[in-house]
Amino acid sequence: MMHSEPYQGFLSVGLDSMRQRAAQAVAELAQAYAQTTQAGDEVTPENLGQSLLQFFAILASLEQTTTTAPDKSGHETEDLADYGLRLLEELHDWAQRLECRDASDIFQSLCVTLALWCAQHRLSISHLQPVVNAFSRLANGTQDERILAEITDAISVIIDATAPQVKQDLDNSNPGRPWRLLNLNHGIVATRSHDPRRMESVFEQLVFRLPDEAAGFFAEGMQQMDAIGYPAHVRSVMQKYYELTNKPTLH
Repeated sequence: MMHSEPYQGFLSVGLDSMRQRAAQAVAELAQAYAQTTQAGDEVTPENLGQSLLQFFAILASLEQTTTTAPDKSGHETEDLADYGLRLLEELHDWAQRLECRDASDIFQSLCVTLALWCAQHRLSISHLQPVVNAFSRLANGTQDERILAEITDAISVIIDATAPQVKQDLDNSNPGRPWRLLNLNHGIVATRSHDPRRMESVFEQLVFRLPDEAAGFFAEGMQQMDAIGYPAHVRSVMQKYYELTNKPTLH
């Protein structure tokens, strides 16, 4: 189910801006690669960079030629979001390998802005790992409650846009699976925003999406309430969901 109202927070970035930032990072990475002694790589940062810029051209064409959002079930668009996210992930890995810090930061931040653009244009997302990593870095870098509230809203948009087969969470044996981490991080960021309304909304969905994880999440949350000293209005919401999910079993 898609959000009825489009996300318009500070993380929402237009294609032109994304393309320009990508071109800047690609140029930095290509220059760094050219100065290395590596040779014969089947896939180079320059190859990946050209593919990324072509990808943004495809998105621009899609945006210009459709008056309504593209049908995410169409064969021409169904894997488009994942393709772009995989390119950004590979380029980010190259940037880290070549110690291009600015390029690394740009590629990772683009994972969020690209995912939001795709979500708002009804392109389904399956490849969540780079998005999870980017949101984690973004949230860990701030204590500002307003920014954390914005991040909470942005994660909601991505969760809504996640492909149905991922949401089914059928293979839930891996604790490191991106769907689990995205939802748990959503709960953490919502808590850190100190916004009861957002906490209520996110916690309700957390119970629904990760029913086997909810009790542990709220039990740990209550421990954090004491350890960090959260405000009373935040604690009351956490307490409510702790009691809801950690009811003692009667024998």
